[in-house]
Amino acid sequence: MEKVTEKNTMSNGAPAGMNRVVSRVNRSARCRCCLWMVALWCAATVIFMLAGYDSVVHSVAVNQMVLRQGGQKYESWIDTPVPVYYKVYVFNLTNPKQFMAGGRPRVQERGPYVYLMKESKEEIKFHSNSSVTYRTKPLYFFQSDMSNGSEDDVLVTVNIPFVNAADAVKDQGFFRVIIQMAKKIHGFETVRTLTVGELLWGHKSRVMEWARTLQELPYPHQLFGLLVGFNDSIQEPYTMHTGKGDAAKMNQILSWNGRQRLDFWSGDKCNEIRGTDANGFAPGVTKEDKLYIFNGQLCRAIPLVFNETVMQSGIAAYRFVPPDDVFAYGSNHPENACYCSGSGCPPTGILDMKPCYWGASIGFSFPHFYKGDPRLRHIVQGLRPDEEKHRTEFDIYPDLGVPLRVKLRMQMNVMLDRNQPLERARHFDVVLPVFWFEVGVDSLPGDVVGLLKLAQNLPPVVKTTSVTLCTALTLIFLLLLLAQTIATWCGWGTSKAMKRPLTPEDLPHLSPCRPMSTQWQYDELHKPPRCGNSFHSTPSVKSSTTPQPLTPGLDIPIIDNHTLLPPYRPRGEGGHEPLPQPEDGEYSIDQVPPPYSPGPQQRTSSTVSVEIHTTASDDELQDLPSGSTTARSPVDTSPDHDSAADGEVTEPESPTAPLARLEEEETSDTEENSEPSPEYPSEPQRSPGSPAPLATSSPQGSVANTSRRSEMPPPLESDL
Repeated sequence: MEKVTEKNTMSNGAPAGMNRVVSRVNRSARCRCCLWMVALWCAATVIFMLAGYDSVVHSVAVNQMVLRQGGQKYESWIDTPVPVYYKVYVFNLTNPKQFMAGGRPRVQERGPYVYLMKESKEEIKFHSNSSVTYRTKPLYFFQSDMSNGSEDDVLVTVNIPFVNAADAVKDQGFFRVIIQMAKKIHGFETVRTLTVGELLWGHKSRVMEWARTLQELPYPHQLFGLLVGFNDSIQEPYTMHTGKGDAAKMNQILSWNGRQRLDFWSGDKCNEIRGTDANGFAPGVTKEDKLYIFNGQLCRAIPLVFNETVMQSGIAAYRFVPPDDVFAYGSNHPENACYCSGSGCPPTGILDMKPCYWGASIGFSFPHFYKGDPRLRHIVQGLRPDEEKHRTEFDIYPDLGVPLRVKLRMQMNVMLDRNQPLERARHFDVVLPVFWFEVGVDSLPGDVVGLLKLAQNLPPVVKTTSVTLCTALTLIFLLLLLAQTIATWCGWGTSKAMKRPLTPEDLPHLSPCRPMSTQWQYDELHKPPRCGNSFHSTPSVKSSTTPQPLTPGLDIPIIDNHTLLPPYRPRGEGGHEPLPQPEDGEYSIDQVPPPYSPGPQQRTSSTVSVEIHTTASDDELQDLPSGSTTARSPVDTSPDHDSAADGEVTEPESPTAPLARLEEEETSDTEENSEPSPEYPSEPQRSPGSPAPLATSSPQGSVANTSRRSEMPPPLESDL
């Protein structure tokens, strides 16, 4: 027995047409799955962009603003790269004699005298409670090119140490006499002439030298000057929250000079240490917030409220300014009553600094008594308050709390009381301005501004673009899913493709027989062979009539070059009855005789095994006549199953029967003018002299197998 295998173009035991249908169904299912996944992803992106994108971006940006050792903010915090300018304007008393005689003082503003202030952090220590302690060390460098004058400019002002000494004993009669006697003996003057440098950075005071002979002074410096102790000197320590773990407390001052509360004022609220050191604020500033700045020189926290939205270097910023009633007193402002001393409250617009400045008769206000009592400007001539020049302003980038522009402006005044033992007319009190300063920055460096612009403009653009794109994609994919679903419901999709009858294009190449499953089942053995679309199992249509002849070109098995089996001619020739065709063009399972091989065989889905039963050798066959040019024609070797079923015995054929039948068929074909049958394709003619093929593989080519041939059914085309 010889077995020959050949590749089959069928897979999984199904025709190629059905495979294409199944493939289309699978592709459609995968397409729907992909569309659903992309649509859900886009929808989730839209929800995230609308609900959580801003908070995520804000948290990432805030995390970069946390002060940590070795971080990006740490280096710039230790040594500020932004140039900070300290501008000083001094008031020159132009009518000192008239003033001492009882006239109103007239002042003239001179300056500005500009200093570049470089402030570094010293003695830095981080704590486990997310705080850091540090001390500042400012350095002032005079900028002559930016100043309107020099430090050698001469001006006339009040003798502040002598005024402070006279104010300290104004309520004590004995000490008042001593002050008056010392004034005559030592020649102390109420008004004196100084240079700008001496007024600011210190000079020798005979009043202080005389006072030290009597008692120890609380003033710690040997020279007296308005800025003595602030240049190249380490300041009191601050403890600040780094923002780690709680961004709302970022840059908040927790303690100053080792104290968590002040003791200068009479009320607890006024002694609170709150706010920042004006170098930064907590992220997420809103217009309703009330910010505070704390500085040891001011001895209190200054509140700030929203004023307007401005553009600084192309960045939208919130401008915060002190409220108009920050230095207001009386029954309408009880929150400021704790800033009043035992002798009463100062005029509106003045902050009495006696408790903070060793009892000195000093008061702070805004420049030119801006937002102060109008009577102050009425007494002192030469003052012209201007909101643009004299108001304190903080332009803050709200998302990160970074100041883009800072203008802190304060004025120092000497408070002259009519009860002071001074050689002047004492018929009115005077708050005489001495100087005012402006400290801050006009703008940030370009690289910092660029980063802030990116932080301001990029997130909204990304959010808008992502929401728009993902929303459009979601709608498109949902429409595609809807269209595909409607198409499936209407029968345009796979359900209709499954019902479509197979066409010759669906036939596998060179695969004429019905494919078998991987494991043959018993029911499969009783199904007719399906070659192309000729046989369809239709259980509902059953007939006892014989099948119709096979369709030429489609149902005739193709024999390859490895076998010598002639193709079988279908019923209808050689005296057999033609197979009638049912009306619907299909065959039933009951119309086909039982298969050739009764036993199950193990088959694979990709190959077909062909069993060739050799019943006669070449030596047992008779030689054909020499010079024969007969062509090999299909021979019908199928037995008459109807007669076999009735018990009739079929006469065995002689060994030369196949050859004789070939000659008869050739003669009949010649008589019919060699015209091929319209139902069957003719075999190609052999050239003269070529030997005729030997029918060694025919089951009926041997006398020994004649009786067996009459009992066995014809072989299945699937076995070929």
